[in-house]
Order: sequence, then C-alpha cells, then structure tokens
Amino acid sequence: MTDRDETWKQLRAAAGRGDWSQVRQRGLPLIEQVNLPESEWIRAAGALGEAYARLEFPRQAATAKLATGDAAGALALLGDHPGDAAIVRRAAGDLRGSAEQLLEANLPAQAAVAFEQAGDFPTARLLWERVLADANLRRDPYVQALVAFNHGRCCARLEDRGAARRSYVRAVGLLEEAADDFASRGERERAFDCYQVVLTLGREEGQFENVAEGFLNSVRILREDLLKYWAIQYVEEFLTECERRQEFHAAATLLREAAEYCRRQGLEYGPWYRARCAAAWRQAAEHSLSTGAPPELAENAILAAIDAWSAVGAFPRVREAYLRLAQLALADDRRTRYARIAARYDTAKDEMGTPEPFPEHLRRKITYPEVWHVDVIEWEQGGDAAALAGDLLADRRNPQTTRRYAAVCRLAALDSPPDDSPQLVKLAERLARLQVWSCLGPLEKLFATGAPPVRAAVLRAVQSLYFKRSYGLVRRGLEDPAEQVRKEALEAVKVLRFGHAFDPLVRIFREARDAVVRVAALRSIGSINAPEAAEHLLDVLRTDEPALREEAAGILADMSVQGLDDLLRRALSTDPTSPLLARVIRSRGHAPPL
Repeated sequence: MTDRDETWKQLRAAAGRGDWSQVRQRGLPLIEQVNLPESEWIRAAGALGEAYARLEFPRQAATAKLATGDAAGALALLGDHPGDAAIVRRAAGDLRGSAEQLLEANLPAQAAVAFEQAGDFPTARLLWERVLADANLRRDPYVQALVAFNHGRCCARLEDRGAARRSYVRAVGLLEEAADDFASRGERERAFDCYQVVLTLGREEGQFENVAEGFLNSVRILREDLLKYWAIQYVEEFLTECERRQEFHAAATLLREAAEYCRRQGLEYGPWYRARCAAAWRQAAEHSLSTGAPPELAENAILAAIDAWSAVGAFPRVREAYLRLAQLALADDRRTRYARIAARYDTAKDEMGTPEPFPEHLRRKITYPEVWHVDVIEWEQGGDAAALAGDLLADRRNPQTTRRYAAVCRLAALDSPPDDSPQLVKLAERLARLQVWSCLGPLEKLFATGAPPVRAAVLRAVQSLYFKRSYGLVRRGLEDPAEQVRKEALEAVKVLRFGHAFDPLVRIFREARDAVVRVAALRSIGSINAPEAAEHLLDVLRTDEPALREEAAGILADMSVQGLDDLLRRALSTDPTSPLLARVIRSRGHAPPL
C-alpha cells in the first residue's frame, strides 16, 4: 500500500466516524499533490470542503468547493463575505455580480475594474473618481497615475474627450515622476511599467509624442537590463508605428541607433539597420518635399542617407542620392557641386552585398500586460495572500496546476493567524510554488510583518522567483538583524541568477559591507553572459581591494563573453604593468603583448 493509499484510508475512516479535523488534516496533503488525476484531486478537495463546512469555516469550505467547480455550492456558504462571493461569481462568469459584490465589500478599485469588464463604463467612471479622492492614494504617484489613466479610458469610452484628456495629462505627469523615482531606487522594471502605460496611452489617444516617449524609454531600459533581443523587438514595434504615422525622421534616427547598438553588441544585423536607416532618410526627404517644406530640410535628410549608404558600401545608391540633391531647388553652386560629386561614383561598385536581417525566429510577439489594472488591484489588496490566490483560482485562463496551487495557497492563507509563525512559514513556501510575479506582494507583506523564521522563509521562497522585484526582498534580507534571515538572503544572491539581474546584483555588490556578500554577488554577475558583466568585473580587477581583484580575475579567466579577449587586451594596453590582467590573458590561452 502506498503512502497515498494509506492517507485515503485514514481520511475515509475519519469521515466515517465524523472526525472532521482529521479529514481536514489528511485532505490538505492530498490536494497539495496538484498533479493527481483530476477525479482523485476533485474527490480530495470535495472531502476537504465538507470537513471545513462541518467545522464552520465557510470561507475555506467555499474555496474547496470552488476548486471542484461547484460555484453554486461555494456561493451558498458566503452570505456574510461579499469579497469572497465576488471571487466565486467571477469564476462562474458573472462579471456584473462580481462587481456588485466587490462594491459591497468596499473595494472600489477592484469593483471599477470588474464593472469595466462587464461593460458598465458609467459606473466604473464614478468609482475611479471615488478612488482618486482617496487620501491614501496621494502618497503613491504610480498608483495615482494608473487610476487617472483608468479614469481617462472610461471617459474616452463615454466620449467625454475633455475629461479624458485632463486625466491623461495628469497620468503622464505622474508616470514620469514615478518612473524617475523607481529608477533612482534601482527598480528599473517598475520604471518600465510606467513607460508601457505611457505608450499605451499614446496609442489610444493618437499622441505620437507619448508613443515615442514610451517606446524609447522602454528600449533604453531593456538595453540596460541586457535584454538585447527584446530591445530590438521593441525597436521594430516602434518602427511600425513611425511608418504608419509617416514619422520618417523618427524612424531614421531610431534605425541609426539600432545599427550602432548591434555593432556594440557584436550582432550581425548592424548593416541591415544601417541600410534601412538610409532608406528612411530618403523617405523623410521626399515626404518633406511633398509637404512644401524648405528644400534644405530634404537636403539634410539626403545627406544623412548618403552617410548611411556609404557606411555599408552601397555606392550606386550614394550616386543616386547625390543626383537627387542636384535636382533640389537649392543654390546653383550647391547643385553643381552635388552633380560633380555624383559623377565620381559613376563606376563605383556595390559593396554592400546582402546584409543579415534580424531573423524571424528571434522575433517575439509583444504583449502589453494591463498593469493599469493589475497594479491597482495589488495596491488595494495590500498584500492579502488569500485575495491574490482567490483571483488566480477564479481566472479560468490559468492552467489547471496554477489554479490548484492557488486553492492550496488560499486555504493556507485563510488558515494562518497573523501570529502563527509555523503556519506563515508554510504560506511563504506555498506562495513560491505559484511561480507568478504577483505573489511577491504577499511575500513582501509577510517579510514586513513576520518574525525571523517567517522572514527567512520568504527569502527561501524568492530563490525560485526569477523576477527583478525579488531582489528588493534580497537587499532587505541582507541588512536584517536576524542571522537566519541574512543567511537565506546570501543564498538568494548565489542562486537567483538570470540575464537581467545584472543591475540589482551590481547594486548589491556596491552597497554590501560584508565581503562574503560581495564575493557572492560578483560570482553571480560573472554567470551573466554579457559585455556589461565582463566590463564590471574588469573594473573590479583594476580598482577594488586585493581579495576581490583576485576573485574577479578568476571569474574573467573562465567567462565566454563575445569580444572579451579584445576587451582584456585593450585594458592591458592602458595598464601594461598589471600582473593580474596578464595572468587572465595567459589563462585564456593568449600571450600578453610584449
């Protein structure tokens, strides 16, 4: 007989004698096995729901019933819990009923979202106005901006353009303020969210300035986070916007920057972007002429195209461009000069070849998560793990395993008194199993309010949550007064490694006072296969304390970053007496220059 068979035997025996506490105790481990066959998992959840109902825990009983698909049975238990009833009604597809229950539970922001989803924009508008009047909102410019954006969208849907415009202007100003604040705290991923809203607002309002601000800042942050292919994809997305709106100057400038970025990153797509840049400048010139602008504007654009064509060896196109300059309504001496230069290229050959384009298989479909809803809901929930898990359970778009984990997590949250450290430790572990970004809100609340064992459990949980936001908890954990918490935070520095973790790891390295933490951060930086990581290690090798210089040398010797050998040789040429640099170069199989 397996352990699971034995558990089922004990559960049935307990139910037979009416020992519902035992049924609860035996049923919880069963539903934690989220990969059980569906019939068995539902049977276990049903037994658990029966036990909670007999023990008079209606919220837990309703959660278990909802997990089995019995929304009607769950709703029948929740007369005094409108917030929970809202979750059940949403799971059943009753969006308006869910919205009304959220309003009854005094959750106006979540009710506004639900009324929007139900198509009732007049009610949603009134609720967003109510949220905007909340004094607590004034302390958080980011959430205030999101609420203003949501209000503006509702006004636009109701064709009140004046009110919509006022809310949008307010939202953009607050988003810019919030983005600067996030960036100053090293939370670039939150600044990125701000610019995602700005570009969405620009698209919906037809404001190219906001579209450009959102895209360009998003590209900048992606580059800083070493997400080079995502950065290029955002460039492509913005180029589509530029071309659709005939913003050819903006497109040409962006293509020039993309070409230079590819060159710096060692990507082979630079010539392709340079050639497209030249074509965009030619389009800009012709568009300028078609609108009756002074010919000097077209002249400048064509000269920029010539620079780009020359850079890729497209000399017949250079000739063509000079001939076009000679046709513009310019001074005679300039036109004559351009014609003379064009003649020099009469026999020039095309040396461009066929540039390597950015390949289709690297292109990703960009989706824009509705942070204007998600983050406002998180703000109103205030780190409530049960509420978050309830939302995940109710959302039928989530995979079955996620919804089952959410049910387990919600039961754990409802079963956990605020002063019960062992239960809260288990709750942190279960939150981590959800593997979603939104579980960080409840974990942050647990860290802020929990005892040392709970805070340590939170740091163990984030070790499997590969989000930049996780590092906010890691940094707090490294400064915690409890040794067990600091130990788990150090372990997180060692294991929480991923491509765009470079910035938070560098921040930890610079801020930490403990040498062990600095070494751990340095080793994790060394695991990031990017030029920026190699350059940081090289700076440490040249300028830091002896032990860290030795550590950096050892890491550099084993790194496989493209262009690292050239970087090391250039460094040695400026510091030829450095024995560490010479040793690193030799260890990589190259003799240092004499």
